[in-house]
Amino acid sequence: MPARVTTNNTRYRFGEFVLDPAKRELQRDDTALALPARTFECLHYLIEHRDRAVGRDELVSAVFSRTDVSDAQLAQIVLRARRAIGDDGQEQRVIRTVPRFGFRWAAPVRVLEPEAAAMAAAEAANDAPDLPKLPGAIEALSAIGETPPDPPPATPMPARSRGLADRVWRWAVDGTAALVALLALASCLLPWPLPPDAARAPAAASGAIIVLPMRVSGPGDAAWARLGMMDFVVHRLRGARLPVMSSEATLSLLQSPRGRGTADRLRANTQASWVVDGQARHARRRWQVALSAMGTAGRVQRGLGEDADLVTATRVATDRLLASIGNRQPDDLADAPADASERLQRAQSAILANDLEGARRILLEVPPAQRTAQVEYRLAQVDFLAGRYAPSLAATNRLLEDGAVRRDALLRGQLLALQGSVHMRENRVDAAGRSFDAAASALATTADANAYGRALMGRGAAHAARREFDAALSDLGSARVQLLRSGDRLSVARVDANLGTVEMERDRPLQAVQYYEKAERDFEAMGAATELDGVRFMRAVAHLQLLQPTAALAVTGRAWASRAQIRDPVQLANLILVRAEALLTVGRTREARELLQLPAAAVVPPGDFRRREYLAMEIARLSGDARSAALLGDAALRDWPLDLNPRLRAWVAFRLREAALDADLPEPTFDALWLEGDALAARLGAALHARRSGDALAAERHYLDAERLAEAGGVPGPIVNAVRAHARWLMQEGRLQEAAARIGRVAPWADQDFEVALLELELYRRLQQAPQWQVALQRAQRLAGERPIPAELTLPWPAAAAATASANH
Repeated sequence: MPARVTTNNTRYRFGEFVLDPAKRELQRDDTALALPARTFECLHYLIEHRDRAVGRDELVSAVFSRTDVSDAQLAQIVLRARRAIGDDGQEQRVIRTVPRFGFRWAAPVRVLEPEAAAMAAAEAANDAPDLPKLPGAIEALSAIGETPPDPPPATPMPARSRGLADRVWRWAVDGTAALVALLALASCLLPWPLPPDAARAPAAASGAIIVLPMRVSGPGDAAWARLGMMDFVVHRLRGARLPVMSSEATLSLLQSPRGRGTADRLRANTQASWVVDGQARHARRRWQVALSAMGTAGRVQRGLGEDADLVTATRVATDRLLASIGNRQPDDLADAPADASERLQRAQSAILANDLEGARRILLEVPPAQRTAQVEYRLAQVDFLAGRYAPSLAATNRLLEDGAVRRDALLRGQLLALQGSVHMRENRVDAAGRSFDAAASALATTADANAYGRALMGRGAAHAARREFDAALSDLGSARVQLLRSGDRLSVARVDANLGTVEMERDRPLQAVQYYEKAERDFEAMGAATELDGVRFMRAVAHLQLLQPTAALAVTGRAWASRAQIRDPVQLANLILVRAEALLTVGRTREARELLQLPAAAVVPPGDFRRREYLAMEIARLSGDARSAALLGDAALRDWPLDLNPRLRAWVAFRLREAALDADLPEPTFDALWLEGDALAARLGAALHARRSGDALAAERHYLDAERLAEAGGVPGPIVNAVRAHARWLMQEGRLQEAAARIGRVAPWADQDFEVALLELELYRRLQQAPQWQVALQRAQRLAGERPIPAELTLPWPAAAAATASANH
């Protein structure tokens, strides 16, 4: 059966064995077997990915969390795993070797229902009462005209940029408004304090709780409560140490096929422990709120509340629902005034609905006497989500100096996480790392596993940006644990996407694609539109590095179709640029040029400084206009600060030298520092300079160094860049056999990459090999699109023309 995303409660049965990831145990006939940690990781990873073969490098990364592992070391782990489950290298009944690739799980697997959910289902089947439906409960409350008596006390719960098709982006996530960004926001929008010991409480054994949007019937301005009160219930339940799916994840889920149908079907589809439905009605100047929780086997529990204030009525109903399902009540520390609390919920509702200006307006209307630090924090978040980074950072820094905020670990941690997010957007990675580190330290002492998990995710993104991969993987793994505890499956999918970005930073786009594909499936299943767009254009970048332009174009096309939902101008700009790049790689230069001319394409962060100008230069180069490419490159390099995007600057500098040489222009005035941002571009640029100087030996040495460097990484994009530059020069020098040897190295990509196809075409034209030349010409014409093929490569030479004419007669 296909593998799927699982929670820590999922267990796997195969034969007489059960693998229990939550307990980290392998059981045989209910007896736990002693298993070394890496052997367990090997079994767990293979069984989780049983729908496909797992490559050797991928398994090494999963088991050892590093890459410098020998084949013998991995073989020992696989051998131990096989022995533990009664398998061996001869029979391979369970773990099958895939020659020259890796391994694959071969035994049938049955996914077992989480233990606690199964127990709850058994109990519900025995004693579930036949209770009235939710509307009846509302009517009963209305008829009484007062709140029911308090329930009995609840039982406490037990304790790198190398050029076109070779961009490396850093991607993490915004934690609150379902925003996927290129960088990291790991803060959380929680206006209500939670119990100080809840963060250290163990996760609930059962699946997460899903809270549906509140159905509201009341005054016209109460529409905000549909999402606002939904979010209030979510955080109130989390305050009782229950794992609850975030509001944003639930909204995404309800847009997907899995989220349709009855509450019982929704619970079954998601393996949730409860699905909470709510209704609020305004009558006789009071709010009546009824919550109904649907559990396993049709079990239903309720909570009712009434008050003149909607927030208070919802709090009463939530606490009574908690009592009815046998959980402790949240420990209220300091409730905000009712009006401020209501406005915060209105703002949260607007944020969830992606109405940032509406949220700002609501928060600015808070009276000065009620303008708390929490309100100011929300305003700073709205500024960040809208791309107003300077005012967001200024407000955050000001609030962190406040004495009351310093004493509030939760709010301080959230502000520090927001500060880190702004620093990441401004490409101040070291400052971002310090902010996220301080945020994680503060939030580790609080009750909020969700906010703590997101801070860890942000810190992991900062580590990845600094190429500190072990630390990044450690933080992302810890973030996954915290987010699973809180029931935030959407953020868990974000962690997976961040793991893809770590692979991109490690120059492993093939592995990154696998993570991105998984994250894309999860986001799509939950209907997370903004996250979906983000992971799609990250996946497109990986496809471009792998010289898979058709795949990149298809992925960006899906993201482009939903661009109207993007509110962050930086995210929109990056989508425009990667879409333009994908269009350019398939020869649709006119559309690519039109996209670059959009005003929105200019809103890029410092980490992508002048990327639009570089793409314009590439359009000119691939259109055969070397002179314009040189002029564009020269203009782009003027007043380019040395600390901004040095890797892209190195490629602009190399392309400038290349275009000037192709256009027979004088060598441009050059600063050697321009090339220092990327080792491959530096070597290729040095080769061009040696050619200008007439030093063929030095040029050859630099080209060989460039090829060795590219081959060491093993990524198609850099390999083609190095081989193309060297082979073109060799052909110009008449060294055709040496050129042929190098072009043969990249020939497998000729069917999908136009520049490789041109290399082959030029080689066969110079070798006067008519049949191969004709095949290469047809291939180049198929890939060209609007890109011209040099005329001298399309015309047959006299001998070839005569042979063709003779054959026709």
